[in-house]
Amino acid sequence: MFPNPTRAAVAHPRRTALAALEGRWPARALGGLGAAATLALTACGGGSDAPAPLASKPLAEACAAYTSTTLPHGAKLTRTELRKAEGTLPDVCIVRGQIVSSPDSTINWAVELPTLAQWNSKTLTIGGGGFDGFIPTDDPWYQQLVGPSANPYVKISSDSGHQIQGFAWGKSDVALRNHAFDANHFVLEVGTAIATEFYGKRPVRRYHMGHSNGGRSGLISTQKYPKDYDGVVAMEPAIAQQAHQVNLGPTVLRHIFKSRENWMSPAKIALYAKAETAACDGLDGLKDGIIGNVEACNYVPTELLCQGADSDSCLTAGQIESIRLIYSDHKTPVTLSRGAVGYPRFGRGGASTSDWQSYMFGTSFDAPDSFNHMAVTAAARLVEGNPNANILSHDPTQYQAQYSRLAEMIDGTDPDIAAFADNGGKLLIWYGAGDTCVSMYRTVEYLDTVKQRLGASKVQSFARMVTSPSNGHDLDGAGTEPRSIDLLAAMDAWVEKGTAPDKLVATKFAPGTTTPVAQRPVCEYPKFPRYNGTGDPAKAESFTCSAT
Repeated sequence: MFPNPTRAAVAHPRRTALAALEGRWPARALGGLGAAATLALTACGGGSDAPAPLASKPLAEACAAYTSTTLPHGAKLTRTELRKAEGTLPDVCIVRGQIVSSPDSTINWAVELPTLAQWNSKTLTIGGGGFDGFIPTDDPWYQQLVGPSANPYVKISSDSGHQIQGFAWGKSDVALRNHAFDANHFVLEVGTAIATEFYGKRPVRRYHMGHSNGGRSGLISTQKYPKDYDGVVAMEPAIAQQAHQVNLGPTVLRHIFKSRENWMSPAKIALYAKAETAACDGLDGLKDGIIGNVEACNYVPTELLCQGADSDSCLTAGQIESIRLIYSDHKTPVTLSRGAVGYPRFGRGGASTSDWQSYMFGTSFDAPDSFNHMAVTAAARLVEGNPNANILSHDPTQYQAQYSRLAEMIDGTDPDIAAFADNGGKLLIWYGAGDTCVSMYRTVEYLDTVKQRLGASKVQSFARMVTSPSNGHDLDGAGTEPRSIDLLAAMDAWVEKGTAPDKLVATKFAPGTTTPVAQRPVCEYPKFPRYNGTGDPAKAESFTCSAT
């Protein structure tokens, strides 16, 4: 049910970036569309002598013929290409180009145009991930993320203004602004102009969907450019990246990597995951391998403490301390944007996903390659101006100004999103409760500030945060399959029909198949799916979203 290749065959781009880290529609926006687009809009008035749109020709012919010299923000078209259908992805015309913002930052962008018959008259901006530096629509993982429901949309994406996935570009304020919020805004206007020229009519809706940093970029658009999107789907948004880097480094990561006895191998992680699941599985009313009632799970693995020699059947005291730190709030005395200090704990259930290895412990103690370690190291090297900076010795408190500069630019934590709401915008946030890269609790804190500013009832009218237990940052785990939740379709229904995403259902499939084996309701935080005590445990209607 997802685009080929299958999920198992597609590496998450954040993992492939680890090595690199080492080495809805305001009238005012029309003014930026360019002369050709403005003429096309005028032609759309409906006169019988209006020329047929370019897209009325066969796609290959229209794609080869498309050109434009009047794109907004100085954008230059570099080439067009036809991508033939593959799996569930249809034929599209890809228009590529650049925006040269400064000598330090060039935005490479791509706009995917379906056939005129297939286009639903809407656009979808797809956010990136990690430190960006790649074009998401070129990556199968991101095409799978948005799913087949995205195929009728004009898809828009960019590398956010740099071509490397490390953080050295963070020295440039222009590059930071592009990465933080400007690139998506500029390229949205470019994509809108291209769609208008190609189809002979302007898009009627514009959406954003992204994961991790791509979720942050969507969320910050509601703060910086509140009229850009009719709806934003933010999956596990990394809204406070410097807080993550400043606080994880001196606490949990320094502890893990200062001694081999503190580091956990895949066998040790699996040992703990099995024990944690056994202890907390039934807290949601059903023993099914899913830790649903995350907040009630307070398991401490004291019975796993090694009584003799270290082995894969026990945990050292240092490893138990590593686990405690993962589930603890972290507070390094560095003040970031809006006076924020600290970074909250991670949710329970992450050990049963790929997260603990991918994001916390990595595959090696001697050559650390976990993403969290790499991200903290990259930030330390940037703020120190030292390519050899090491998290074992890096002291963030000595670089308050440098970290604050980054956070003020990149953080997506401004609670004033009234303009987005007043423009009719909708916001849907999803987290896997076991995420051990981005803490869902930081976004919970953020939404609390939004409710304090706008009022809880108003926020409920345009925003939801939902979660799925026993899912990690890479969307895997013992829980249901996150991509079975059609978040884009849910957002479109909310915007178009006023149907709030309050009855979402997630499905679990038999390994390696698309055969459903279980379903669960997708609950608004802090609720979780609690088994009713009767009924088929494979059916969503046998569960009720509960906070206790």
